[in-house]
Amino acid sequence: MSDFKINSIATKQGQHGPVIAGVSTVNSTGCMKIPSGPTEHRGGRGRGIIAGGRNYPLTLSTIDMIEIGTSGDATDFGDLAQQNSAASGGASSTTRAVIAAGYEQPAASQTDRLQFVIMSSSGGVVNFGNLVNGNNSAIGCASNNTRGIFYGGNNPEYVPFLSQINLQSLGTDSNFGSTLVAQRNSAGVASPTRAVFAGGDASTGNLFTIQSIEFATLGTPIPFGELTDDRTSHTAASSGIRGVFAGGKAPGVVNTMEFITIATEGNGTDFGDLSVAKRNMAGNSNSVRGTFAGGHTGASGTGNNINVIEFITIASTGDAQDFGDLTAVRRCSNAGGSDSHGGIGL
Repeated sequence: MSDFKINSIATKQGQHGPVIAGVSTVNSTGCMKIPSGPTEHRGGRGRGIIAGGRNYPLTLSTIDMIEIGTSGDATDFGDLAQQNSAASGGASSTTRAVIAAGYEQPAASQTDRLQFVIMSSSGGVVNFGNLVNGNNSAIGCASNNTRGIFYGGNNPEYVPFLSQINLQSLGTDSNFGSTLVAQRNSAGVASPTRAVFAGGDASTGNLFTIQSIEFATLGTPIPFGELTDDRTSHTAASSGIRGVFAGGKAPGVVNTMEFITIATEGNGTDFGDLSVAKRNMAGNSNSVRGTFAGGHTGASGTGNNINVIEFITIASTGDAQDFGDLTAVRRCSNAGGSDSHGGIGL
């Protein structure tokens, strides 16, 4: 038997200590906080995935994984059911990330497929269900730990509604409400109670509008404010307090980022710049850092796809920094997902 004489054991952030395994006794005049929550949450959180994508003429089925709190190249996680581009992510809990719809090969046709991965493991996807209203792509996504929201999309007309899924179960989506206008390519950020969707494009052109919904309440989004650019095909990351929107077309491809405070209405504010102008990235966060992976540096066409991953610290402002590289060059169309984003929290 040995004595364990120390007053405080914690990480640099003061949140977590080491695991004491085996038969142990404690003799203390203070207290000890025993780990709580499901075991699959312990030691594995902070992951992000980047699923599918396109590098003409190839469409990919591979899923990459990164550890958001560190830096380095992505590693292989598993595969989608089919090669897929323009799928949507961002609907994820502490245990699951759901990838919605998109264009699947070999027919390059839209799908209504919903599929998910278990974030604490690696491997292929599992079938979740199907979209009730049929095929879709370019959907805006946001979630808390229970409910995932799908916002608009293209099937092939602009979609005028929101739908929802329960992330902890399987099945189809159900109606949540109507969008203010039929639109696609919006980007979503979230706190545990509120989702905010910004930008996108409609039949009238690109949108400046920012709109919010409360996860617990069904209905039409309410106006929140406006972006500084009329972004579409952009991506986002959030801390639960602040949401950051990055890149996209406005109408040319841009390198700018802007942020909002999720709890208060208002317009976007300049955050900083990406290393280059790009769109169709996959965004992830661990509620401290945001990452933006892959993308496309030019107008629509056959080239200019990249494999670069960049990161920001969400609580501060400034330019993005290099994180590492994806396993393959791809424009990801926002098929990301993480287990500790702003809708979940640390």
